Amino acid sequence: MINIIGSIKRAFVFPAVPKVALMYYSDISRVAEFLPHITLVHAYTANQIRMLYETVELGAYTIQIYSDLESSVDWQEMVLNVYPVKIEAAPPVQAETTMRKATGSGLFAIETHFFDLGTQTRVEYTIRLKADLERPLGMRLMPKRVVKRIAQSITDERVKEIADGFIKSSVEAFPTWEATHQPVNK
Repeated sequence: MINIIGSIKRAFVFPAVPKVALMYYSDISRVAEFLPHITLVHAYTANQIRMLYETVELGAYTIQIYSDLESSVDWQEMVLNVYPVKIEAAPPVQAETTMRKATGSGLFAIETHFFDLGTQTRVEYTIRLKADLERPLGMRLMPKRVVKRIAQSITDERVKEIADGFIKSSVEAFPTWEATHQPVNK
Protein backbone atom coordinates (compact mmCIF):
# COMPACT_ATOMS: atom_id res chain seq x y z
CA MET A 1 0.00 0.00 0.00
CA ILE A 2 1.09 3.56 -0.72
CA ASN A 3 -0.26 6.01 1.84
CA ILE A 4 -0.53 9.48 0.36
CA ILE A 5 -1.16 12.16 2.97
CA GLY A 6 -0.48 15.83 2.42
CA SER A 7 -1.62 19.13 3.86
CA ILE A 8 -0.45 22.71 3.43
CA LYS A 9 -1.59 26.18 4.47
CA ARG A 10 -1.04 29.27 2.37
CA ALA A 11 -2.04 32.94 2.48
CA PHE A 12 -1.87 35.66 -0.15
CA VAL A 13 -3.28 39.07 -0.97
CA PHE A 14 -5.85 39.11 -3.77
CA PRO A 15 -6.46 42.29 -5.83
CA ALA A 16 -10.22 42.67 -5.19
CA VAL A 17 -12.70 43.24 -2.37
CA PRO A 18 -13.74 40.09 -0.45
CA LYS A 19 -17.16 39.59 -2.11
CA VAL A 20 -15.60 39.72 -5.57
CA ALA A 21 -12.76 37.42 -4.49
CA LEU A 22 -15.19 34.91 -3.02
CA MET A 23 -17.36 35.06 -6.15
CA TYR A 24 -14.27 34.49 -8.31
CA TYR A 25 -13.11 31.45 -6.33
CA SER A 26 -16.56 29.94 -5.76
CA ASP A 27 -16.85 28.47 -9.29
CA ILE A 28 -15.31 25.08 -8.53
CA SER A 29 -15.26 23.93 -12.16
CA ARG A 30 -13.28 26.97 -13.30
CA VAL A 31 -11.01 27.12 -10.27
CA ALA A 32 -9.96 23.48 -10.74
CA GLU A 33 -7.94 24.56 -13.79
CA PHE A 34 -5.66 26.62 -11.53
CA LEU A 35 -4.48 23.54 -9.60
CA PRO A 36 -1.29 21.95 -10.99
CA HIS A 37 -1.43 18.13 -11.31
CA ILE A 38 -5.24 18.29 -11.14
CA THR A 39 -7.72 17.95 -13.99
CA LEU A 40 -11.48 18.44 -13.99
CA VAL A 41 -12.94 15.11 -15.13
CA HIS A 42 -16.64 16.00 -14.95
CA ALA A 43 -18.92 18.69 -13.54
CA TYR A 44 -22.10 17.05 -12.22
CA THR A 45 -23.72 20.27 -10.99
CA ALA A 46 -22.55 23.85 -10.49
CA ASN A 47 -20.95 22.85 -7.18
CA GLN A 48 -20.17 19.12 -7.63
CA ILE A 49 -17.28 17.78 -9.66
CA ARG A 50 -14.99 14.81 -10.13
CA MET A 51 -11.33 15.71 -10.37
CA LEU A 52 -8.20 13.74 -11.04
CA TYR A 53 -4.85 14.22 -9.35
CA GLU A 54 -2.24 12.70 -11.66
CA THR A 55 1.51 12.72 -11.52
CA VAL A 56 4.42 10.65 -12.81
CA GLU A 57 6.92 9.92 -10.07
CA LEU A 58 10.50 8.70 -10.15
CA GLY A 59 10.27 9.08 -13.92
CA ALA A 60 8.33 5.83 -14.22
CA TYR A 61 5.29 5.48 -11.95
CA THR A 62 1.94 7.13 -12.70
CA ILE A 63 -0.23 7.90 -9.70
CA GLN A 64 -3.90 8.73 -10.34
CA ILE A 65 -6.29 9.73 -7.57
CA TYR A 66 -9.91 10.54 -8.34
CA SER A 67 -11.98 12.60 -5.92
CA ASP A 68 -15.62 13.62 -5.98
CA LEU A 69 -16.05 17.08 -4.50
CA GLU A 70 -18.69 19.56 -3.52
CA SER A 71 -18.28 23.24 -2.73
CA SER A 72 -20.23 25.47 -0.41
CA VAL A 73 -20.04 29.21 0.21
CA ASP A 74 -20.81 30.96 3.48
CA TRP A 75 -21.30 34.61 2.46
CA GLN A 76 -21.77 35.72 6.08
CA GLU A 77 -18.47 34.28 7.30
CA MET A 78 -16.72 34.74 3.93
CA VAL A 79 -15.65 31.10 3.77
CA LEU A 80 -15.45 28.70 0.84
CA ASN A 81 -15.22 24.97 1.49
CA VAL A 82 -14.48 22.23 -1.00
CA TYR A 83 -14.92 18.80 0.50
CA PRO A 84 -15.25 15.13 -0.50
CA VAL A 85 -18.77 13.93 -1.18
CA LYS A 86 -20.50 10.86 -2.60
CA ILE A 87 -22.14 11.93 -5.86
CA GLU A 88 -24.97 9.56 -6.77
CA ALA A 89 -24.58 10.26 -10.51
CA ALA A 90 -20.85 9.51 -10.45
CA PRO A 91 -19.77 6.02 -11.47
CA PRO A 92 -17.44 4.45 -8.91
CA VAL A 93 -13.72 4.63 -9.60
CA GLN A 94 -12.21 1.21 -10.08
CA ALA A 95 -8.89 0.75 -8.31
CA GLU A 96 -6.24 -0.47 -10.73
CA THR A 97 -2.62 -1.44 -10.40
CA THR A 98 -0.21 -2.25 -13.21
CA MET A 99 3.56 -2.50 -13.43
CA ARG A 100 3.95 1.30 -13.50
CA LYS A 101 0.59 2.73 -12.49
CA ALA A 102 -1.70 2.96 -9.46
CA THR A 103 -5.24 4.33 -9.75
CA GLY A 104 -7.86 4.77 -7.06
CA SER A 105 -10.06 7.12 -5.08
CA GLY A 106 -8.93 9.60 -2.50
CA LEU A 107 -9.97 12.57 -0.46
CA PHE A 108 -9.22 16.16 -1.42
CA ALA A 109 -10.37 19.25 0.49
CA ILE A 110 -9.79 22.99 0.52
CA GLU A 111 -10.92 25.40 3.22
CA THR A 112 -10.61 29.09 2.30
CA HIS A 113 -11.19 32.23 4.38
CA PHE A 114 -11.45 35.74 2.93
CA PHE A 115 -10.44 38.80 5.00
CA ASP A 116 -11.18 42.42 4.12
CA LEU A 117 -8.15 44.65 3.46
CA GLY A 118 -10.12 47.49 1.88
CA THR A 119 -9.66 47.26 -1.87
CA GLN A 120 -7.87 43.92 -1.50
CA THR A 121 -8.51 40.62 0.25
CA ARG A 122 -6.28 38.40 2.34
CA VAL A 123 -6.99 34.82 1.29
CA GLU A 124 -5.98 32.03 3.67
CA TYR A 125 -6.49 28.45 2.62
CA THR A 126 -5.60 24.89 3.54
CA ILE A 127 -5.33 22.03 1.05
CA ARG A 128 -5.56 18.40 2.16
CA LEU A 129 -4.95 15.27 0.09
CA LYS A 130 -5.26 11.67 1.28
CA ALA A 131 -5.36 8.32 -0.49
CA ASP A 132 -4.35 4.71 -0.01
CA LEU A 133 -3.31 3.01 -3.24
CA GLU A 134 -1.87 -0.37 -4.04
CA ARG A 135 1.79 -0.16 -4.96
CA PRO A 136 2.51 -0.48 -8.68
CA LEU A 137 3.89 -3.95 -9.36
CA GLY A 138 7.28 -2.46 -10.26
CA MET A 139 7.62 -1.07 -6.70
CA ARG A 140 6.80 -4.26 -4.86
CA LEU A 141 10.43 -5.30 -4.59
CA MET A 142 11.24 -2.10 -2.68
CA PRO A 143 11.00 -2.31 1.12
CA LYS A 144 7.75 -0.82 2.46
CA ARG A 145 9.55 1.74 4.65
CA VAL A 146 11.51 3.02 1.62
CA VAL A 147 8.33 3.33 -0.43
CA LYS A 148 6.61 5.11 2.47
CA ARG A 149 9.46 7.62 2.85
CA ILE A 150 9.63 8.28 -0.91
CA ALA A 151 5.83 8.64 -1.17
CA GLN A 152 5.70 11.13 1.72
CA SER A 153 8.55 13.22 0.34
CA ILE A 154 6.99 13.32 -3.11
CA THR A 155 3.51 14.06 -1.72
CA ASP A 156 4.82 16.97 0.36
CA GLU A 157 6.45 18.45 -2.74
CA ARG A 158 3.38 17.93 -4.96
CA VAL A 159 1.02 19.52 -2.42
CA LYS A 160 3.38 22.51 -2.23
CA GLU A 161 3.38 22.75 -6.05
CA ILE A 162 -0.44 22.60 -6.09
CA ALA A 163 -0.79 25.33 -3.45
CA ASP A 164 1.81 27.69 -4.90
CA GLY A 165 0.73 27.07 -8.50
CA PHE A 166 -2.88 27.75 -7.55
CA ILE A 167 -2.00 31.18 -6.17
CA LYS A 168 0.06 32.14 -9.21
CA SER A 169 -2.40 30.88 -11.85
CA SER A 170 -5.55 32.18 -10.19
CA VAL A 171 -4.16 35.67 -9.57
CA GLU A 172 -2.84 35.86 -13.17
CA ALA A 173 -6.26 34.82 -14.58
CA PHE A 174 -8.25 37.31 -12.49
CA PRO A 175 -7.96 40.39 -14.76
CA THR A 176 -9.51 38.47 -17.67
CA TRP A 177 -12.34 37.18 -15.48
CA GLU A 178 -12.86 40.63 -13.97
CA ALA A 179 -13.11 42.26 -17.42
CA THR A 180 -16.00 39.94 -18.36
CA HIS A 181 -17.78 40.27 -14.99
CA GLN A 182 -17.86 44.08 -14.60
CA PRO A 183 -21.14 45.65 -13.55
CA VAL A 184 -22.92 47.35 -16.48
CA ASN A 185 -23.26 50.67 -14.61
CA LYS A 186 -20.04 51.73 -12.92
